[in-house]
Amino acid sequence: MPSLPGGTLTLLFSDIEGSTSMLQRLGARWGEALTAHREILRATFAEHDGREMGTEGDSFFVVFTSAQHAVLAAVQGQRRLLEHRWPDDSPLRVRMGLHTGEPERHGEGYIGIDVHQAARIAATASGGQVVLSAATQALAANAAEDITTRDLGLHRLKDLPEPVHLYELSAPGLPGDHPPLRSLGTQANLPAYANEIIGREREVDDVTGLLEDTRARLVTLTGTGGTGKTRLAVAVARDLQDRFPHEIIFVPLHTADRAALMWSGISEAVGAPVDAEVLPHERVSRFLAERTALLVLDNLEQIPEAAQVVADLLAAAPGVSVLATSRRPLHLVDEHLYPVAVLEVPTPISGNDVDSARTGAVELFEQRARMVRPSFRLTPDNLDTVVTLCRRLDGLPLAIELAAARSQLLSPRALLARIDDRLGDRLTAGHRSSRQQTLAATIAWSWDLLDDDSQRALRRLGVFAGRVGLDAVQVVVADEGEDPLDLVAHLVDVSLAEIVEGPDGEPMVLLLETIRRFARDRLGDSGERDEVRLRHARWCLHVATGISALLTGPRQMTALDRMEAVEEDIRSALGWCLAPGRVTTPERRDVGLALLEPMDAYWYRFGYIAEGRGWHDRALVVLEQDDDADPGRLVDALHGKGILAVQQNDLSTGSQALERALELAHRIGDRFRESRESNSLGVARREAGDTEGARELILRSAALAREIGDTHREAIALSNVVQIHLDSGEYADAVVAARRAVEADRALGDPWGVAINQCNLIPALLNAEGPEAAREQFVAVAHEAVALGDVELSLDVLDSGASVWAALGEGALAATLLGASDRQREVAGIPRAEPDQRHLDRFVAPAREALGPVEWDRAHARGATLGIEDAVARGVAHTGGFRSFAGRSDRSSITFGSRPVDGRSS
Repeated sequence: MPSLPGGTLTLLFSDIEGSTSMLQRLGARWGEALTAHREILRATFAEHDGREMGTEGDSFFVVFTSAQHAVLAAVQGQRRLLEHRWPDDSPLRVRMGLHTGEPERHGEGYIGIDVHQAARIAATASGGQVVLSAATQALAANAAEDITTRDLGLHRLKDLPEPVHLYELSAPGLPGDHPPLRSLGTQANLPAYANEIIGREREVDDVTGLLEDTRARLVTLTGTGGTGKTRLAVAVARDLQDRFPHEIIFVPLHTADRAALMWSGISEAVGAPVDAEVLPHERVSRFLAERTALLVLDNLEQIPEAAQVVADLLAAAPGVSVLATSRRPLHLVDEHLYPVAVLEVPTPISGNDVDSARTGAVELFEQRARMVRPSFRLTPDNLDTVVTLCRRLDGLPLAIELAAARSQLLSPRALLARIDDRLGDRLTAGHRSSRQQTLAATIAWSWDLLDDDSQRALRRLGVFAGRVGLDAVQVVVADEGEDPLDLVAHLVDVSLAEIVEGPDGEPMVLLLETIRRFARDRLGDSGERDEVRLRHARWCLHVATGISALLTGPRQMTALDRMEAVEEDIRSALGWCLAPGRVTTPERRDVGLALLEPMDAYWYRFGYIAEGRGWHDRALVVLEQDDDADPGRLVDALHGKGILAVQQNDLSTGSQALERALELAHRIGDRFRESRESNSLGVARREAGDTEGARELILRSAALAREIGDTHREAIALSNVVQIHLDSGEYADAVVAARRAVEADRALGDPWGVAINQCNLIPALLNAEGPEAAREQFVAVAHEAVALGDVELSLDVLDSGASVWAALGEGALAATLLGASDRQREVAGIPRAEPDQRHLDRFVAPAREALGPVEWDRAHARGATLGIEDAVARGVAHTGGFRSFAGRSDRSSITFGSRPVDGRSS
């Protein structure tokens, strides 16, 4: 294979908009359509000298050495897609994004911020649209006479710190009427409702005035469930966005039940750059500190610490205002409460004046009734009945919508009779307590009118934590042969479910939280609860496994987006599968244990160590209650607990777990697991200062791996042999071992392993050949290593850079890098291993002494304000006159740090 091009490249990402719904529509012919799409684009990209880097499902990642060639390929590809005769005349609409930069080559691909930016640009586009960054637009302005660009202005993209200037390609034969880009803080990211809000004109004006005219920074919409607080908040946000240039961001928080999850939800919604070593609280505060924005925080009542989170947020970001929805006030000093009343219902009718009776409640009923029965009209004959019906429903918008949705079959009089039967004597109109009874009874009445298939679909949908795609509906809700779109269509018709557009253009099913709770209760009462929960857990396992495979390489941002979308479902599945007590069946337990494996990679690499340890502790409780549990599963749970504990420097707990795991693996004769646990325990021993014990265990791991022919596990052990050589002062051997490990990982196609061992080579060279050789290695590999997103690897890069610059006499820079590392280790909860700290101090001490305590502390404090990428960039870019302290290197060592416990994988 020819070598990868370097330098300035144009990156193109593409995918099919609405591919899941097309699959449902085309059925068996979807494969034909997907194949044609691939052939058309693959041939077009090749004609314009594009280098295909990856194809996942219906997406492409292609690089071009010429921006003009990339633009021509995009235009030609879109034209050919439009000209193709698609199955059932269902055209595929492909969105494309292009960005020009200098991505970093890594293994057989590219990594770095330019790759992420190109992927984010593609995600803003709609089907048939080509969106360019300013860099691509500048270089490709003259690609062809008939190709022009339209300025789309500045847009904020998720995980990118600053707004990006975007352009749209225009050319004959390409559609030109596209919806707004799906960038952050725009109307495209507010919830889209099929119908305008009814009867809330005064409320919209009132709340808008509070935020715009009085400059209130916190307005809380309160009221009972079903009053339409969320719809009102979204209407206000849309009104404000049209009237002044606020950045307005909707934050759904219905699945959050504690402060940490609330901060995570805000961080995700505002698009704070992914920085796993920084806690969400600090990430949000830093990101919003200098911004002007309105955050719509939806559904706060179930979060006990919501008031403190909002107070901290407003204090940290003086340009931010909050519009919150909650059933109860936050009780903050600057809070402006706005109780959301039920819709106005007319007083008892005297005469039959239809126009005078058109209050909000009656208008809402009429509109929703006409949606299912176009011939419906308010008339003098039905007016009194409709008014009585709205009064009976307490003017609650959700209750009125549910009733009106039945107008296709029932007249207002028949609706009133049936609702009266359902509500009985429990209602006392106008009292808050009765309104909840009204809503619950109306939902139950709507449920009673569903056929068996629709009841089954609704209660099964209750298992999900949030909105869900049709692919998940197919797996969890539908039975064999059922169309998921057909299943949810009737629920949408009767207002028990909504179809909303997902971030990638796919239709998604959404239940209002009140209805979700009802559905979940019905699932619990049914005889199929365990079957549906097991389906849901298996779906989570399938999704998590797919995401785990994407956590390295150019699709890392996509993988993190997917994980954020399903995290709550995965937590729910783990909680059910690993419930303590005898209620857990072997099948249920095994799915939960299997789910830990792909999640370990996420927890381990992106700083969620405490959460991962908690799930492994729960798994061990479940396993140890079951005398018939697979001992291999017990080894795996002990292993997971051990590696995460050691990463937090809890060596006692970690070593005990790993000792048990190794003993059990040996007893059952499982050579693979024995090799893994030998390596893991060896690293724990090394971090506890037992170098010879570590050497014996790690070499034993390598020998077992060779015995069973597992080259990957042997390469992992070889990585940690480098650390043993360094600890023992065998520096030349460490250089040889590190280079062998790099080649072994390269042969395995393991980019993470390659990065680790390239970084392990830095301290080996520092001790064996001196700081100049180590500096060259640091400059060559630091950016690529950090771009992988591995928290501990990134922190070790900073430590390595600090050691190199300290050895070169650049004390201020060494202190800055060390300040960044120390601060980020504190935030991530990943302390430095004792051997690494000891070796680091040997290089740093002379530099600290030469610089002086005042200057050292000042530079260290400056580093504590930097993110990892900024700090590494300073270390890589620095040049200066070196005052080498390397003469001590023949008597000391600085190790880069073993990969916690298992070298590189869990």
